[in-house]
Amino acid sequence: MRFLRFQLFFVLFIYWPLTPKTLAQEPSVAIELGSSDISIERPFTIAVVIQNSETRPVIDFPAIKGFTKKGTSTSVTPIEIGGKSVVSQVITQTYTAQRPGQYRLLPFNLTVGETVVHSEGTIITVRPGAGPLPDIPPAEAPAGAINKNDAFLSLSTSKSRVFAGEGFSVKLSFFVAESYPFELTFYELEPQLQLLLKTLRPVNCWEENTGISELKPVPVLIRNRRYTEYRIYQATFFPLNRQPIRLPSVSLKLVQFRPSATPGGPRRRDFVGFTTRPLSVEVVPLPLHPLQDQVAVGQYRLIENLSRRAAAIGQSVRYTFRIVGEGNIASLPAPIVPDSSAFDIFPPEQKEVVNRMGEIVSGHKNFQYTLVPQQDGSFPLGSFFRWVYFDPVRERYDTLRSGYTLRVGGAASAPGDTIRVSLPGSIYTGIEQISSSEQPINLQQMMRLAVNIVLIVMILGMMYLFWKK
Repeated sequence: MRFLRFQLFFVLFIYWPLTPKTLAQEPSVAIELGSSDISIERPFTIAVVIQNSETRPVIDFPAIKGFTKKGTSTSVTPIEIGGKSVVSQVITQTYTAQRPGQYRLLPFNLTVGETVVHSEGTIITVRPGAGPLPDIPPAEAPAGAINKNDAFLSLSTSKSRVFAGEGFSVKLSFFVAESYPFELTFYELEPQLQLLLKTLRPVNCWEENTGISELKPVPVLIRNRRYTEYRIYQATFFPLNRQPIRLPSVSLKLVQFRPSATPGGPRRRDFVGFTTRPLSVEVVPLPLHPLQDQVAVGQYRLIENLSRRAAAIGQSVRYTFRIVGEGNIASLPAPIVPDSSAFDIFPPEQKEVVNRMGEIVSGHKNFQYTLVPQQDGSFPLGSFFRWVYFDPVRERYDTLRSGYTLRVGGAASAPGDTIRVSLPGSIYTGIEQISSSEQPINLQQMMRLAVNIVLIVMILGMMYLFWKK
């Protein structure tokens, strides 16, 4: 009986770390089939959902009689499981029907890494089109496009000439025509992209990455021909100096499948490379100004807030200077506030929100100040809070200036409404008498330590009873 107890405690000790949080980290793979009732214009899809795995496997999707493979797309989404960030990804194979009818997708297996997943297949009904294909807005041929059998890699910029500090967008896309005769699949895109971006990113620019996590096929019309665009990378760059921007030529390797020589035989698999042309962006210096190399560049406006319009001497006031607009929001400098005997102005608390939507980087940045008046009077805050910037659209400097006026008179009536440490009721009162050597007690850590000690003592006790017997 004692030996059985010892075995029980030993098993509990060994498997104690395998909590549900740990088990939740096990990779899982599943197959999801698209809608089985589609029109001739809509594609059919087979998706492999891989959770809790950062590896990008190569999957050999099955062929479907009556359908043509049109390539794969991948979406990657970081998720939180058990307090840890893991990656969930979806790899999707797209098929287009050759003609209306009813088709059978036979049961099949897919090998994903070391895991084999099974699908029972389905019956796919392809209906005739209800009318002409939906209109696709025409697009200009991307700069640097190299037409190679109706598939090309394109590197383009939104502007060819910018002011120093003005943003411009860079896009890297792969285009393939609907009439392209072979199936193309991206090959080890993540490692290729990492090496490619090391070459592509200009060193003298601030980057705001759009963060593309999904290779989503988008239909476009170029020179009256239908293409599918796969947006691979997009970012907005802000030049930090006056040096011209050079974007070198970059290449991407894909896998191309050719039809087999015999029915049902293996398809020929080749590697094909696509290359962009180099681009350059001219950087124009800002017009002469005392703050020429210090101001932000963009289109901005001011939203401000004052906690009270009238205050007493020594009574703290909260003032928020919010800059809203389009530009390099993250690097916006704080207003230059002059010294004054009328106020004690404390350094601001800063908060920012950056929105990256396509070719535009917008948002706002807050500078929240605490003011403590030291003199009676009426004080226009525009004399203290001014912010100069350069507008690249109007090509001129402009100033955001506070429109508030603060009236100060009398002494503070509420002692707790001031940040002076000498006044009673302040949160800083008695701070000099508090010892910083006293550390707070962490009850959770102490409980964990106590449980571990108890477990060790129990295990040692069971071992002692076992050997004594």
